[in-house]
Amino acid sequence: MHSDDDELLRAAEKLAWRDEAAAAALSLPETPQSKGGKLRAERLSPQERVAIAREAANSRWEPAPKAVFGSPDRPIRIGDTKVPCYVLDDGRRVITTAGMTDTLNIARGGSMKKGMSRLELFVSGKLIRSFVSEDLLERVRNPVKFKINRVVAYGFDSDTLIDIAEAVIRADGAGVLQRQQSAIAFQCRLITSSLTRIGLIALIDEATGYQYKRESDELQRILEAYVLPEHRPWTTAIPPDFMKELHRVHGWKHTSNNRGPRYAGTLIRKLIYEKMPSPVLPALDARNPSNEKHRRKYKHHQFLTDKIGLEHFKTQVVSVMTLLRASPYKATFQILLERVFGKQLTLDLGEEKQTNSSKAA
Repeated sequence: MHSDDDELLRAAEKLAWRDEAAAAALSLPETPQSKGGKLRAERLSPQERVAIAREAANSRWEPAPKAVFGSPDRPIRIGDTKVPCYVLDDGRRVITTAGMTDTLNIARGGSMKKGMSRLELFVSGKLIRSFVSEDLLERVRNPVKFKINRVVAYGFDSDTLIDIAEAVIRADGAGVLQRQQSAIAFQCRLITSSLTRIGLIALIDEATGYQYKRESDELQRILEAYVLPEHRPWTTAIPPDFMKELHRVHGWKHTSNNRGPRYAGTLIRKLIYEKMPSPVLPALDARNPSNEKHRRKYKHHQFLTDKIGLEHFKTQVVSVMTLLRASPYKATFQILLERVFGKQLTLDLGEEKQTNSSKAA
């Protein structure tokens, strides 16, 4: 054997030792399958070991996404099965190869073909193959390679589990599965009856802790879509007819320079701004705080983005104005509000005693 092959073999043995130590650190238990793998490795010829070592060394240095959320001690549960899962730094949710096999109730042992995983052998079998799409087969043949700390692992995106389960159910419905595969079909029905694709993603996010980052990211996306970092120049956002109808329904006197009682601003806040996504109004309050006289320097709508924030604002104004025009009295308007928006918009503004004009939020 060449000296460089000797060196590669020694390096491979060192990497194998490091992977065993890393696996122990990850609390991965030794199984009958792992013991069998060691025995098979011992039977390999030096040339075969070098070839495998070279492939492993090349694979080790190939770029791979990293698991940023999840750990072996935080699996999801599907039925009675604990399923290791991770969220990668590119946002993909993956289930480990062993977890996928166990969840589907596919035996890890049994007959094998060289170069094929147990899962690939199952989905490419002649009985089920016609129910498996080319895309699904390609995903099973090429599992996602990722890293858990420094350990290289393989898995499948969460959709693959649902896709395999649905394929198995179709095959079972066609009556082509073997008797010994009935347990797999039963498990697949359990999976699809208890989980949707979105539900599986939510389950993984909760188990791995990713849901908290996701919520933070979604909050930021909402604010970026709705709220500007700086105010825009003032323009009329609420049409004069809206204020006229608001005054008429509530029995307030309306003039061109009178915006109505002070709590008209509170009314507009509840009718318009509180119907936007929940983080928007607190963000507007922070960008445009009120002073000691409870007045604001700008109108809240001056901080809304053109395409989403302001358009949502205008749509809500039109909706409320339609209800105002259809209401002869305040009581009628209240009934229509509850019918359209629910009782959360029941307005308890107290006695209408104040007559001072105020800038609405």
